[in-house]
Amino acid sequence: MRSTLDLAKLPRLSLAELRQVWREHHGNAKPPGQKRLLMRELGWRYQESIGGGLDAPTQRLLKAAMARADRESLRNERDAPVSAGLSRSRVIATASTRRAVEDLPAGSRLIREWRGRTHEVTVVTHTVNGKSKPAFRYRDKEYASLTEVTLVITGLHWSGPRFFGLVNRARRGRSAS
Repeated sequence: MRSTLDLAKLPRLSLAELRQVWREHHGNAKPPGQKRLLMRELGWRYQESIGGGLDAPTQRLLKAAMARADRESLRNERDAPVSAGLSRSRVIATASTRRAVEDLPAGSRLIREWRGRTHEVTVVTHTVNGKSKPAFRYRDKEYASLTEVTLVITGLHWSGPRFFGLVNRARRGRSAS
């Protein structure tokens, strides 16, 4: 970096001022678009220039973890089942996660294999204040959301609709085929 940077002053700067600081320190490299991210990136890069970056073993560990996560994500998207009554193009073309879940007819079964076990969820319907709302039966227990079911299955907070293949991260900016 060309000059010192007072990290404590970054939150008081406007986005335009932060971009100017970015240009002073990083030239024409494209800065993050959000103020919060730009401040974090400036702070990280400045501290990295002073104290050094991650050591080689940590970099290798992170790269290996990212590669495993990418492989798992690709495998999940490729193997994601399509629920009864919805074609794959209909699922991918769904406008939002909420809509994808609300469009599931009662009785639909969502099946997902995860870590060598098959998990089956059945869509049931409850009427609340005159409106039908989906609920999900998994192992003889009902849950209000697919995300709750996914938490039970994986022990992690993941998007339930994405876990069961109802929405696809890669669909943004692409037309359904």
